[in-house]
Amino acid sequence: MKRIMVLVVGLLAVFTLAACDKPENNVRMDINNFELQEMLDSDEEYQFVDVRTATEYNEAHIPGFDINLDYYEFQFDPEMLDVLDRDIPVVLMCRSGNRSVSAAEMLLDEGFDVVYNLEDGINGWTGETE
Repeated sequence: MKRIMVLVVGLLAVFTLAACDKPENNVRMDINNFELQEMLDSDEEYQFVDVRTATEYNEAHIPGFDINLDYYEFQFDPEMLDVLDRDIPVVLMCRSGNRSVSAAEMLLDEGFDVVYNLEDGINGWTGETE
């Protein structure tokens, strides 16, 4: 009986330590309009990136999304991502949320720590645009 208790306690300790060691990096989180507005208004540092084409961006974009990196270009030239800091969370948006999901996966593969994706993109955005 004593051996079983020692084994159970040992296994619990191993699982507990394994759970504590899970890295928090390489995470993609989908956010809604409310969460995005909180991020835009916060003092925390984020990189707001619009991954639509330059034409789409110039027609209308969300204030604060000052970086425009065309997904159709950087998917073939990942060096374009060098303008971003891999250690600062990145918030991505596109027209409907599809390109930004693909872009988020690419950024994570390229070593970015935390990437947020605006669900439904600018089409679902209810806030101000420029």
